[in-house]
This record gives sequence, structure tokens and C-alpha cells, in this order.
Amino acid sequence: MIVTHNMQQAQRVSQSCAFFLATHDTPGRIVEAGPTEQVFHNPRDQRTSDYVNGRFG
Repeated sequence: MIVTHNMQQAQRVSQSCAFFLATHDTPGRIVEAGPTEQVFHNPRDQRTSDYVNGRFG
């Protein structure tokens, strides 16, 4: 297991991954998890898409 904010590294070295999100009023929660290809190229949650495409974070 590795933890990184580097999306290129996450894509390159993983077969499966998870996206965690914490806000000021909630602890970290898993937003989405699955095969790396699916999470990066066809995410089910808009927050995942926004993060992996650099729209926030």
C-alpha cells in the first residue's frame, strides 16, 4: 500500500486504488475504490473525476 497525492505515480504503480476525501466537518471517507483504470478513466463519482483530473485538490 502507498499513499500519494501524485496522480501519475498512482496510475503507474497500482492495479487498484481508492480515493479518500475529508472535509472540515467530516473525517476521511472512501469515495470510490476499484481497479485503477476504472477509477482514473471512468469514475463513478464526480468528486473522483474532479480530483484525478486536477479540478480540485
